[in-house]
Amino acid sequence: MEADFSGEQFIPGKTSKRIAEDHLARYTFALPFVRDKAVLDIACGSGYGSQMLRDKGGASSVDGVDISENMIQYARAHFLSDNVIFTASDLIDYSSQKSYDVITSFETIEHIDDYKKGLQKLHSLLIPGGTLLMSTPNRIITSYHSHSLEDKPENPYHFREFTVDELKRELILCGFVVHDDDVYGHRQQRYFKNRYLRRLYKMLFNPDVTFSPQIQRLYAQPRSFLVVARKAH
Repeated sequence: MEADFSGEQFIPGKTSKRIAEDHLARYTFALPFVRDKAVLDIACGSGYGSQMLRDKGGASSVDGVDISENMIQYARAHFLSDNVIFTASDLIDYSSQKSYDVITSFETIEHIDDYKKGLQKLHSLLIPGGTLLMSTPNRIITSYHSHSLEDKPENPYHFREFTVDELKRELILCGFVVHDDDVYGHRQQRYFKNRYLRRLYKMLFNPDVTFSPQIQRLYAQPRSFLVVARKAH
């Protein structure tokens, strides 16, 4: 079973170096959160990260879910492991008989048109006190011509992109607890309002590719940011 690469999924051996590094950095960051936990990996793509959470993170079980039947078939063919199950489903339509201790949702929310319903669904799938690890592109860097949630991002696969403050606000409105120090990022870089300085900075440094993919607490504008949110008890 082989899979075509659209530019949005991580497929080992078929992805660009930047996408591969970013993908692995997110799942590596998640490993300490999942030991002995029941995990939902939403938008699991090729399934590599789901297997990583189980085999390297020590999760008790991982349910990998993706909207693409093709990706799920690929995941089943390449990354099945003990207590790892792959299911084809949209997030909003996904149902489970169990609740999860941890949910990973990496580069997902920007693909969901009714994002509020998506966040509510993630909240409902977590146990009280459960943890959501969510990453998404930072609109300030990836779509600087878009000035609000209603503006179409530059990426044609995305319905909208968030700033850090916007996503934190939406998570809190859904009942999550998010502290100021619960936000991280990678490919962190300077942002210039002046478009000529912005263009020169990117030409000189190519920060989206050459800057560190390691996920760290925010100290600049990240290309993508990751929020650790918890469902209130």
